[in-house]
Amino acid sequence: MNYDVAVVGAGPAGLMAAKTAAELGLKVALIEKRKDIACITRACCQQFIMDDNFQGDTIKIEHGKVFFTHNGFAVDYDGPLLNVTDKYFVSPGGHTIHFSNNDKSPIVVKFDKGLLLQGLWDHCMQQGVTLLPGVRVSGATDTGKGIEMTLAGGGGTETIKARKLLIAEGVNAKTAGRLGLNIDRTHFATALCTLSVLEGIRDFEPATLKSYMGVAYQSFAPLIMGPCLEGSDLRYLVIIGNQNRKPDQIYQNILTKSPLAALFANARIVKKTACMATAYSSLRVPYRDNVLVIGDAAAYVEVETQGAMTCGFQAGSAVAQEIEGQRGFAKYTRWWQDSFEFNSDDYLQVAQGFALVPTYIDDELDYLFALIEDETLEGSFNQYKSPRLMWSAILRYQDRIAQERPELHEKINSKNLTLSDVL
Repeated sequence: MNYDVAVVGAGPAGLMAAKTAAELGLKVALIEKRKDIACITRACCQQFIMDDNFQGDTIKIEHGKVFFTHNGFAVDYDGPLLNVTDKYFVSPGGHTIHFSNNDKSPIVVKFDKGLLLQGLWDHCMQQGVTLLPGVRVSGATDTGKGIEMTLAGGGGTETIKARKLLIAEGVNAKTAGRLGLNIDRTHFATALCTLSVLEGIRDFEPATLKSYMGVAYQSFAPLIMGPCLEGSDLRYLVIIGNQNRKPDQIYQNILTKSPLAALFANARIVKKTACMATAYSSLRVPYRDNVLVIGDAAAYVEVETQGAMTCGFQAGSAVAQEIEGQRGFAKYTRWWQDSFEFNSDDYLQVAQGFALVPTYIDDELDYLFALIEDETLEGSFNQYKSPRLMWSAILRYQDRIAQERPELHEKINSKNLTLSDVL
């Protein structure tokens, strides 16, 4: 079969790209390894982030739609929603840094991702997209004139051709690697992540997200806990580990060795999903010849659901321009570089400068968090903005830190932490 566009991956980026390209009159094939798009079996983001201009857009949710106000499109969603209005960073000793908006507007909104994806899938079907579930790409070649792909599924193989290819396979994209687009990317780490739904958690505030930070919590990465869409008596817990410190072992250590042991005394896991996420430097130029890589597949770790949908929308428009002989992929690249903070030259300096664990020991975290625990900072979820807000508040106490904890003050201002460069 011959197509104008083949899209690999039916997550939010791929679905939005296929839908947009079809609406612009292109013949589109959408290839997805899962058979049931609405069944979420992998640990993933299921929340909209309400920061202004986050991942290139500001979203509003009303009247059964999610509006992307900067990019100028909307998607249907009439499923359940759950507002989270308060976020806390928690130190080993229980000192907190509080983020919340003055009007108690949500920082994030939880949603049913399976329902959202199924709605986009149905829209693709209505637009005439050829949907190929339960199919994997086993080979791909850019011939210069187009793309030839070998697909495996249902006990057999077939070959399809397309003038252009959009790769939206997520953080562990294999097709991009087969075509050589990842060859110059730096591999930083491979994380193992579990997302557990728990019952029996004691004394946990509703509408509140907490990130527990410090070695006392048995993990170098924050433990993230928040409310569940599935029920007011349930909580979700995100644990990030690696091959040496696996999430299941971290969880057992939380139950027996951490300051959260009492909180978890009656906890029971009722559902668990997992994933492996490979962190690469971003593809700042995410295209080559007839291929464009979008969403998480081109990102430093991930772009979240809403960032993926904006990537899909922009990519669908870009590929239509390419088919018309314009430089749509180059235009997409400029938008990509401007919209996502991890494409800046100093993003690793930012990440290093904001690192709390293991840079700071537990006693230092307790001291720093206590300095500002009576304040309420702006209600931001943005993983770059939140630390900026935190450090801006902490560094108002530089003179006090220098007097009371001179070694800690020296660590904060150490050149290898680059805080002076990013604040």
